[in-house]
Amino acid sequence: MKFYFYFIFFSSFYLVQGQSKVNLKEYKQIHFDKNKVFDATYHLWKFNNKWIPKENDTLKQPYFVDDRNYKGLINYGVQFKSKDFRLFHYLEGRHMHFLRVEIEKALFNRNDSIMQIEGYVSGGWGDLANKVKKETGLENHINVFLGERKDTIKNCYYSSVVNEEFIEVTLNHQQVDENTILDTFPAFYLKNSSQYKTSPKGKRHFKIKGKITDNTLLAFGGLNCYSEIFDLSAMVYTPNKNRRKKIEPREIPSYKTLMVNNKLLADNDKDKATTNDISYYSFTEKAEDFILKKQYAKAKEQYLLLDKEYPILFARDIHNALRCATLSRDYKNAFYWGEKLAKKGVGINYFNSSVLVSLKRNPNWKNFSIAYDSILKNTKLSFNNELKIQIDNLKEEDQIDYRLATRKDHKTRYETTVRVTEKLVNLLKKEGYPSEEKIGIETKNDTILNYAPEFNVLIMHARQLQVNTLPQLEKQLFEFGKNIEYDYTRNNLKTEIYNSCYHIYKGKLYSAKGCSENDLTVKKIKYLFKNPYNFTFYNNQYDVISFEKENELELDRYYEENYNFITQLTDDWYFYEK
Repeated sequence: MKFYFYFIFFSSFYLVQGQSKVNLKEYKQIHFDKNKVFDATYHLWKFNNKWIPKENDTLKQPYFVDDRNYKGLINYGVQFKSKDFRLFHYLEGRHMHFLRVEIEKALFNRNDSIMQIEGYVSGGWGDLANKVKKETGLENHINVFLGERKDTIKNCYYSSVVNEEFIEVTLNHQQVDENTILDTFPAFYLKNSSQYKTSPKGKRHFKIKGKITDNTLLAFGGLNCYSEIFDLSAMVYTPNKNRRKKIEPREIPSYKTLMVNNKLLADNDKDKATTNDISYYSFTEKAEDFILKKQYAKAKEQYLLLDKEYPILFARDIHNALRCATLSRDYKNAFYWGEKLAKKGVGINYFNSSVLVSLKRNPNWKNFSIAYDSILKNTKLSFNNELKIQIDNLKEEDQIDYRLATRKDHKTRYETTVRVTEKLVNLLKKEGYPSEEKIGIETKNDTILNYAPEFNVLIMHARQLQVNTLPQLEKQLFEFGKNIEYDYTRNNLKTEIYNSCYHIYKGKLYSAKGCSENDLTVKKIKYLFKNPYNFTFYNNQYDVISFEKENELELDRYYEENYNFITQLTDDWYFYEK
């Protein structure tokens, strides 16, 4: 009898196992890859998301939102103003990180339509932001969901980002609160979903199971991460739908930058495609790249092409073109470029620079110098001296209240900036921009051109304090930029906090761990510190961090944790203050 019992037991076990093998279907990574949907589209918004006030969040569960068109608070028209007239500038940046999903095991039971999935998900920002966790407590857990897709729309609300006791926040001249709607985005949530929460870093394990219906998705999402989404219904019930879909091998970056200092990078691309001045800078950018490679003849040709396209060039580009022509021994064009500097009011002593010695030894130098003096004399007679006097007076009116020795309180400085900016707008409207053609360009020690005139401080203060007449001023400057009077792109009037991928600290070049390194950018930065011919380059992709002895240990630790050391640029830690 006992033997019979065991016989029945083993027979039953065999039948169950046999039935399982028949009714279980296994899926591999390739099946999931072919059924991946909505690539780099959706962003997981969890309950209590900063853009959804609790009383307005009728959906008490996470949802996936297509917020690719999020513009940023400043671009929606939200305005911030310090109530005590202190300098305040709201900056917003946005990076979306990528996830990578590896399927280790996936079994679908045909009897009950339940699928069990195990694997790993990596990526996100969890490994890059030790400081974020320390300061905010946030961690990059990845949430995994398996459920039925239900489409909806989600409002994006304003959420407090400043201390409104000190900062006034308005939109369309009205006070904002958490009921202020900024935008509306398409979204979906997963009904009857299973959920799994991973660890916050590295290669995170996950395990999830759920019923597969005709509208089931597997979705992975995290804060500031593009969601990875797979159409399980298509994979299971209509396998031929994506069978021929090709999976192209590609390198997935760590993240994608969408916004820097309130500027949408997509807008940068539009600007390059639509603005008239971009072709000007495309010539200079190519020329500077050739200079980095010491291909001076090719750089010279780019400047000659630029000269054919534009009747007026900025002095900094003439400066480079003259050096390229001299170094490539094209003295005819070197003299040609030299005469253009005379029309900018640059004195003949500029040519005392060591790189131009061979030009001065050329037999044609004597005739050139005579012609140069004549051009320079006529140029100075044509300058708008009254405009220069007025712009200098405005600068002095501004600086009386800003100089350390006579610095006034915040309110007085604000009132001064309001008054001076209004005068500046009226002056520009009447006389035009004080360009190099109208008032000349200043030099330092005869041989160095000053591309940043001192009156730029008026523009910088207007931007910093966001005075009421700033929109009028910006509109004027943009128009002057299109006419190559004002160097709108390379003005170096940076009013924001440090927000670049590259930092120079204690003479060392660092790159943020969350940024991918750009060899050309690094080469340009390094060249600036070993620039024997004193070329000028446009490079707005780094910040110089002042050395502060009292905070040295804290800053050293910060750069060790958050940045990669690239190279030692200089041993002079105070070079930026000279």
